[in-house]
Amino acid sequence: MVCTPTQAVADRVCERLGVPEDQVMVTPLGVDAAWFAARPPTLPLRRRMNLPAEYLLFVGASGPRKGLPVLRRAHAANPELPPLVLAGPGPAGLDGRVLRTGFLPDVDLRSVVAGASALVLPSRDEGFGLPVLEALACNVPVVCSDVPALREVAGGQASLVPYGDVEALSDALVKALADPPSAAVLAARRAHAAGFTWRRCALATVAAYRRATG
Repeated sequence: MVCTPTQAVADRVCERLGVPEDQVMVTPLGVDAAWFAARPPTLPLRRRMNLPAEYLLFVGASGPRKGLPVLRRAHAANPELPPLVLAGPGPAGLDGRVLRTGFLPDVDLRSVVAGASALVLPSRDEGFGLPVLEALACNVPVVCSDVPALREVAGGQASLVPYGDVEALSDALVKALADPPSAAVLAARRAHAAGFTWRRCALATVAAYRRATG
């Protein structure tokens, strides 16, 4: 049996590696309950990290597939957008209107996500895209690339843009900040994220083992 985090990856495993469909099990990742109780950064945390009052946020490593050059061009194209914060491994620092936080402990990361004006994930490819669900759990708008795994995980609760389209990404960020979500939209975001639990992941994994040994 092969376990994959999304159906998108399962399809690719079958197509590229020739694995039969009945030997692939989708075991979606989960969202820790703490994300649903996350609150924006306190004033001391904002001061310690030099966080602006409003900011766009990217969470993750800066590998080639993450699309950071596209995001930086889209951000620079519109000086009216809030500063951009990049949270992930690497040195901290400030480059114009772009702040790198470096690695953050979980409790600080949850606060930084909860305080964001929007989370952006402009990846060329993803296997799952956990930051999307974590942001939705915090009721933070999400803008991400329209690639199979992110489209699947977002479940209609994020703004999707074609990968590499700088203008479309910039426009989507402006729209995400300009349109206050209704109570129904906020409830739908959290309900969608709440459907992804580690218990569900564990049960699906156990089912894969049972199928493999049965």
